[in-house]
Amino acid sequence: MRIGSWVFILVTAYACASVPESAFNKDPWPAATEGPVKVFILAGQSNMQGHAALRTLEYLIYNEETAAEYQQWKDRDGRWTARSDVWVWTTDGPRYGKLTPGFGANEMKLGPELGFGWVMGEHLNEQILLIKTCWGGRSVRQDFLPPGAEMPDDDTLQKELANARKSRPETTLDDIKAQYGRAYRDMIAHVNEVLANLKQSFPAYDPKRGYELAGFVWFQGWNDMVDGEQRAEKYVNYTQRLAQLINDIRKDLKAPDLPVVIGELGAAPRGDFQAAQQAVAQLPEFKDNVRFVRTRDFWEPDVEEMANSDIWQGPDWVKFYNVGSERGYHYLGSARIYYKMGKAFAQGMIELLDK
Repeated sequence: MRIGSWVFILVTAYACASVPESAFNKDPWPAATEGPVKVFILAGQSNMQGHAALRTLEYLIYNEETAAEYQQWKDRDGRWTARSDVWVWTTDGPRYGKLTPGFGANEMKLGPELGFGWVMGEHLNEQILLIKTCWGGRSVRQDFLPPGAEMPDDDTLQKELANARKSRPETTLDDIKAQYGRAYRDMIAHVNEVLANLKQSFPAYDPKRGYELAGFVWFQGWNDMVDGEQRAEKYVNYTQRLAQLINDIRKDLKAPDLPVVIGELGAAPRGDFQAAQQAVAQLPEFKDNVRFVRTRDFWEPDVEEMANSDIWQGPDWVKFYNVGSERGYHYLGSARIYYKMGKAFAQGMIELLDK
């Protein structure tokens, strides 16, 4: 081997040895070792699940204009990174583990949990657990109806029974009644089950340190908003039902002062429904422990225009698929929108926690 080659090897070896350990080669967010696990419940319907394709996050990571905010989610070999100080459990699977992209409606999607977990992980010193209890196509009027709210009158139930028997003649009135509050009951059951088996899902959990219910984030509304009957009454009963849902959750989870963030339905222009959501946080009984967080401000009109013009079906399809992956009701499947909403929810929660 020539002397020049040896010199090159020695210089290269020295240069590598003198480079400080890269953040890519270690866990920059080690699991917390002090205090109880802070538990946050993320509940709602499909947009709490999350429908942003991971490719829309990759575009943000590798685009130099946006990389500074998102690049922490990839290592230098192109693998997704994970926060050991934030755990996630979701009804979609169920799946659980360290916070990383892919805890949306399926492993190829993300939701508000990523931005929420990032901000809370940076803010709190304790270990964090996010419990996602969310399902698509659910309403507060029926599926999430809290136990303290009134059931529909008998005439309404009989009409629903008659309609149901057209396709399933064996349907009973009890079957109809059982649909009301089913998602609420499932939500409470899942939370209790996860908390009762933390060591099973998260082996690093130390029972001696315990856990603490720290907050509840509610992100839902589409099915109630498009309900014509509720629209006619300007959603006044939605306000009452959602307020009752908050009270019942605090009661059933034995957390009377549980901070609550309500995420605005921003997948549609602001109107009576968003006002009805905001009205819950303005009730005197919820002063200083319920916060309404706006999300419409994160909407991306240029992506909406591409979706509505079907550009994704033409030769310029890549322009849309870099930034979107869904229709408007799922926030255009934009990682940037979901990430910003999650961060906003976390900021709202921090303001409540600081009080």
